[in-house]
Amino acid sequence: MVHLLDLPDELLMQICEGLPPIDEQPHHATDIKSCRLTCQRLCAASSHLLVPVVAVDCRLASLERFNEIIHHPAIGKGVRTVRIPLHSYRRELSEVRTSFVKFIAEPAIHDLKNLHDAGAALGLFRRLMDQDLGLQGEHTKHDDHVWLRALDLVHGEYQRLFREQELLRRDGHFANTVALALAKMPHGTALVFDDKSCSKLDAANIEPIFQKHCCSLDLNPDFWRFEWYQMLSPNTWTYLVSDDFGWGPFSPNPAFEEPHLDFVLNLPSAIARAGGKLRHLQFHLKHHRDLDAVPLRIAAQPDFTMAMQEVEAITVIMRERHEDMTADGFTSLLLAKASNLRSLYMSLAYAGLQLRGLVSRPLHHLRQLHLDRAEIKVSELVDLLSGLPEYLDAMHLGFVVLAEGTWAQALDALREKSYGSLMIEAPDQPGHDDARWAFEPMGNIVYADRTGWLVVARRRVLGSLSPAEAFVLKLTSTNPCR
Repeated sequence: MVHLLDLPDELLMQICEGLPPIDEQPHHATDIKSCRLTCQRLCAASSHLLVPVVAVDCRLASLERFNEIIHHPAIGKGVRTVRIPLHSYRRELSEVRTSFVKFIAEPAIHDLKNLHDAGAALGLFRRLMDQDLGLQGEHTKHDDHVWLRALDLVHGEYQRLFREQELLRRDGHFANTVALALAKMPHGTALVFDDKSCSKLDAANIEPIFQKHCCSLDLNPDFWRFEWYQMLSPNTWTYLVSDDFGWGPFSPNPAFEEPHLDFVLNLPSAIARAGGKLRHLQFHLKHHRDLDAVPLRIAAQPDFTMAMQEVEAITVIMRERHEDMTADGFTSLLLAKASNLRSLYMSLAYAGLQLRGLVSRPLHHLRQLHLDRAEIKVSELVDLLSGLPEYLDAMHLGFVVLAEGTWAQALDALREKSYGSLMIEAPDQPGHDDARWAFEPMGNIVYADRTGWLVVARRRVLGSLSPAEAFVLKLTSTNPCR
């Protein structure tokens, strides 16, 4: 790739001659050199800001890419966040070909079933699983030979990636490498765990393999890239790709010891041992069950306690509610260890049980609290507030549901503290319709709808307060929900 800064002045002059001059003044070589010098200085000054977040997972190619970025003399200095996707290659899918076909290969190719090549592959997969054996010569078709070879190539690569992952996991190489890098980065103080796939990591790891397979099988790379990526990408911790193919959801066979979250959640301890300081810890997961499944022995490690004492901000975001939840799990232990916590953001998909661990922990240093989509009792809210300092820089209750008690009681409890900024967004909660007006901001705005008509609506305007917020901030004396 040729960069603008690398072009010779003569070529740049020809390019600029095709542009309209400013103020009828012709372009000169000195203008070109001045622009080039300005661009060089701008790039030199800002290049460390280009990559603020780096993702890395337990694959050798991913770890090598991570090391290249963080050791770059300019770009590496600007990395402020390390993202760890919580996914892995599974032992059962590696060792049992029929499981790999059921839950990986068939779902990946199913959307292309109406095309001849994909239909031939799916037909072969079904016959393989029905027989649970290899196909014998007289039963094979012409296309079967191609797709048997394709399956052998893809499954063999999946097995190689699983072995590679286990090697990096068991000897602690992955955790130690990431921890040492984060400890050396001047701004690398945030660690994000999430269970979403990472297309950039998959591309870096899988593209060379995919190109090699397509060449060997005489397949069109542009046509099969998405399907190959699906088959060779690691699977998230919360679920495997499984639609209605007649097999039901993936349920790991207890005979196979699957990888656990230990090897990535040991990272805070590894960072502490490496001399680094972790400031912000984030979890973005489908539901809370995955955190509660983390062996509590991780939180009992002395290095983990040391790491959490440096943490100033914790973010926990759940996208879905899960009924099978424990009342006291890994999250509450995080809060218990984070003795210097300044900021807490929790979005819990209305999983009320998880707040029991929160309200039982005094958070005397907390300055910002954001509870979103949470379910809480007024008694729990009172307990929570009793463990907070008298003044908070910011308090945000986003669509909180009261499992017990009234909003009048909740506002009285909130009024006992002082806040620099406050926002209370009321949910659509049955039985509280008569109090909804109390949470509407005190301001009308006028806007034009799609037809061009002017519409007046009550919307939150910057700086406006609802009656409930005004009462909690002691700007009014009457509880609007009483």
